[in-house]
Amino acid sequence: MALRFTLLGPATVRREDRLLPVPSGRPSALLAALLLGRGRMSADRLTEALWDEPPASAASNLRSYAAALRRLLGADGDRLHRTGDGYLLRVEDGELDLHDWERAVAAAQRATERGGPGEAADLLAGALDRWRGPAAEGVTRRGAVGRALDALDEARSAATERFARACVDAGRLDRAIACLRPFVAEHPTRETAWECLVEALSRGGDRAGALETFGAARAALAAELGIEPGPGLREWHTRLLRGEPVVASTGTGGVRTLPPDTELVGRAALLDEVVGAVTGGPPGCVVALHGPAGVGKSVLAVRAAWRLAADHPDGQLYLDMYGSTPGLTPLRTGDAVAGLLHALRVPTSGGEDAQLRTLSAELRDRRCVVLLDNVVDAAQVRRLLTGLTGATVIVTSRAVLSTLDVRRHVAVDVLTPASSAALLARLDGQRRVEAAPADADALAELCGHLPLALRIVGARLAGRADRSLADMVTRLTDERHRLDELAADDLAVRSALALTCGTLRDRPGGGRALDLFDAWGAVGAPLMGVDLARALTGADRWTARAALDLLAEVRLVEPAGDERYRLHDLVRIFAMERAAGRTADPVRRARRYFLATARRARDLLRPNVHRADDGVAETVPTVALADDRDAVHWFETERVNLRDAITRCARDGTPEGDAFAARLVVELYPFLPMRGYYTDWQELAEAALRCARRAGDARDEIGVLIQLAGARTRAARHREAIGALRSALEVAERLADGSLTALVLDHLAVALTHAGQLVEAKETFLRCVDLHRAGGHRSRLGITLNNLADCRRQLGEYDDALRHLSESLELRRALGDQIGVGVTTLSIGQVFAEHGRAGEALTWLTDARALTRDSGNREGEWRALTVRAGLLRAAGRPGDARADLVAALALSESVGDDTGADQVRMALAALSWTAEEPALR
Repeated sequence: MALRFTLLGPATVRREDRLLPVPSGRPSALLAALLLGRGRMSADRLTEALWDEPPASAASNLRSYAAALRRLLGADGDRLHRTGDGYLLRVEDGELDLHDWERAVAAAQRATERGGPGEAADLLAGALDRWRGPAAEGVTRRGAVGRALDALDEARSAATERFARACVDAGRLDRAIACLRPFVAEHPTRETAWECLVEALSRGGDRAGALETFGAARAALAAELGIEPGPGLREWHTRLLRGEPVVASTGTGGVRTLPPDTELVGRAALLDEVVGAVTGGPPGCVVALHGPAGVGKSVLAVRAAWRLAADHPDGQLYLDMYGSTPGLTPLRTGDAVAGLLHALRVPTSGGEDAQLRTLSAELRDRRCVVLLDNVVDAAQVRRLLTGLTGATVIVTSRAVLSTLDVRRHVAVDVLTPASSAALLARLDGQRRVEAAPADADALAELCGHLPLALRIVGARLAGRADRSLADMVTRLTDERHRLDELAADDLAVRSALALTCGTLRDRPGGGRALDLFDAWGAVGAPLMGVDLARALTGADRWTARAALDLLAEVRLVEPAGDERYRLHDLVRIFAMERAAGRTADPVRRARRYFLATARRARDLLRPNVHRADDGVAETVPTVALADDRDAVHWFETERVNLRDAITRCARDGTPEGDAFAARLVVELYPFLPMRGYYTDWQELAEAALRCARRAGDARDEIGVLIQLAGARTRAARHREAIGALRSALEVAERLADGSLTALVLDHLAVALTHAGQLVEAKETFLRCVDLHRAGGHRSRLGITLNNLADCRRQLGEYDDALRHLSESLELRRALGDQIGVGVTTLSIGQVFAEHGRAGEALTWLTDARALTRDSGNREGEWRALTVRAGLLRAAGRPGDARADLVAALALSESVGDDTGADQVRMALAALSWTAEEPALR
């Protein structure tokens, strides 16, 4: 049975969630001595540890103290026993907080040695958070134990100083100051801490505060020790008096998601304008870049963000707002906020308003620069900017965002002729440009001095030493019908991209790369990874990756992280134009890949779900998914593509696309609700319903109606959910399909239960159970029995509910349905809880929490914690109950369940009123 020992604060022992009462006096000192001694100590050393002057009865006293500890440990009493001339206390890995602390401190030291102060600060912060008071608080400090505990407290103080030092080195000056001010007040003789505080204030620009702090340090050292400050503090004092400039730290502790930095040509003045607008005013501002497509706004903005990194050490964040990406919906505020919180490694919780407040709070004390690229208009970012107060924000857009409150609008236009030639020279080689300046000027003119076109053409020239600038000019001139519009529209980019594709085909592997490019244009997926590339081309993994690498090398695609790529918006249009009118095979292959892999992933999340054979064979390569974690990861990775595919089918209205969308949305359950994507669930189900009805497939319509009803039930739209399911039931009964009818009845009964129509729900469930038994559908039977039990629990029919749950659990275990086992275990715990059998309920709910957490079922986990908290509160354990409710609140907010989160808050408030402490807000 798992135990937990603590020394970083009160010396305690816990068995699971129960605190064991450690005897006061020397038995607690014996426990501390054994834990400090890694569990094994000789009798002589223990005697020295417990007494300054040992009595004659020390040996017998030790035996009596050990017996008291064994009684405390109860069933685990055999962990403490005599060994040779001493005692051994067996402590398993992860059971002693001191070991966790020591590992974190050692990891921080390694990070410091690697030159990573930000990582070191994070590790030390986590280590220091483990402390809840003085070492082994409550243990009388005498003998060697007292000296060891004093040394442990000193290690904590030293780690605090190291944490502050790492924060200063990482540029997190506010955190260093917040840490050091109370620390020097408590430890006025620690000169290292005083010196670090003076430095942090100086680097943060608070010269007066730094001088005042030096005076306080001098007074404290004189009063406590009778000494003057050492050379380090005196040097800082001298620099401050002389008014010497203090360079801000440029540590590496911040979060950085910027694209790679690149050298700019012909943009020095604009770059200085952007950077000057930021550095020439108070912290926190918006600088907006605008200009036509392909003019290089993003490259300039990225370079500016890199230039500003030293002054913004806590983070340099990048977010593509998809405002100029053909075929994609511009990023919504909620998705943008979630993306930024994810980059900052902050869990997302609550609705959009709550996430905006969280983002604002996270950035308030950080010096960050945020680049919002490809904004469609002011309305897209106006609300988002309220969460970025205090950060430096750079925005790029095609249109002028004139209604935004910005510090500077910067217009980005095409390059000058001289800069265009210089860019070609850097891309193609200075010698070739100098040897044919007229051709270089002509080529720049034909490219409209547009940086995107110049970069692509320059790259093509650099790869063909046998082709002169004059040859390239001739090729572009031959396309006069496009180049006539070069300076005014996107035709220059089309010409350049066509030329890029023409030269790419001549390279080894270029044909396969172009085939993939064309297939991507046909499919229109927002992101492309190796697995989707394999599906589109039928190639093996190595060949697919090589094709993507080659497309990236010639700048037809851009890296998007995690071996995934995106198309620039203009390149995306070009790819779609190339694909127009060609074979529809890539679209079919992509749909088969999405549908086949989604089915495999769903089978891992819900094993043995019965489905009819609709003739969709897995004729394309799919991802090798081993377990439910792989399934969740694949869904998360492809979610944006899956959403785009369904939306595209609903818009296009082709028979094949309609059937695909209707079937795919069914496979997204239970992933979407279990991960909290409720908005996606409802929107995609509504889109898929239009597809199913256009296609005229009754079975597909039923499947989609079930998903739509589930989403509406989640949104508390019970009447609409029940109406959708009654419509589905009519269709199923018209088909005279018992299996399909049972499936709809199950979902209808669940909706009726949520709507409070329990008697009708029970009758519907019982009818459904009979149909499942008759059809031999064991997986569905296990689900329905669990749902029926929930209904009967609410009716107070506890014995019947437990009978159903016992059968459901047996079925789900036999089928390997790990998510289902967790759900049913939770249901059993709920029945025992309401039936007044608290001991059994606690056992089942603890198991349910572990099972739901392991299977990634965040909704089930917060529900298990909430029910368990009620039992703990009733048992007089408000601290443990509060811990469960705080964890449940975080989980319910993380899945966007506002109703559930409100329920948890109410439970927390009730607990706080009982304990006469402030409620969590």
